Amino acid sequence: MNTSCRENDSQSGENAEYYNELAQSVFFPVYPIIAHQILNKANIDTGLCLDVGSGTGHLAIALATLSDLTVFALDNAKPMCRIAEAHVAKYRLERRVRPVFGDVNAIPFDTGSMNLVVSRGSFFFWENLSRGFSECMRVLRPGGMAYIGGGFGNARLRNEIIVQMRERDPEWENKRRGWYNNCNPHRVRSCLAAAGIFEYDLVEDDSGYWVCFYKSGNKERTRGMHRRP
Repeated sequence: MNTSCRENDSQSGENAEYYNELAQSVFFPVYPIIAHQILNKANIDTGLCLDVGSGTGHLAIALATLSDLTVFALDNAKPMCRIAEAHVAKYRLERRVRPVFGDVNAIPFDTGSMNLVVSRGSFFFWENLSRGFSECMRVLRPGGMAYIGGGFGNARLRNEIIVQMRERDPEWENKRRGWYNNCNPHRVRSCLAAAGIFEYDLVEDDSGYWVCFYKSGNKERTRGMHRRP
């Protein structure tokens, strides 16, 4: 699979520029907080990390900044990849954060290659949720963890962002409810089961709405996870 972000394509970059502006303003404070929460939950700060649906690369950059991980920022929109490359260069993290063009339905990495797989905000739009979960599990190394979902990090930021987004887009909260319904807990549990994943945490709290699962191979890491029938 060609993972270059440099190819020309016919896709408009207008949406990418819109999300880039949001990521650098309204949402900018959430990325280091979520990165810290991920690293604390996973207890993984070295090796390889994959950020699925990385978009503009801000979470990938935060993860690299707060750890010794090498982070691959995967997105299926080349304009997003190119924006991520520019941000990576701005922070001089070219050796630590590598934007990659690709899709969650066919992740362009070897089985068992990643210590950590993360995704913030993209799984609400995955065409095949069970396939996405299966691919994330496939690329994890034994003992590795996936942390997938969406959120704002804490209640204060959530409330501040809601106020700002209401001003920008009066329909944003309705859209947000629709995105949640796409991945409601019942559907998430069904798709995890279809992917053969029966041990996981489904978290809904002030940090957001997250699914966390490990690949077996480290008994200590799986302690405390919920086993599903």
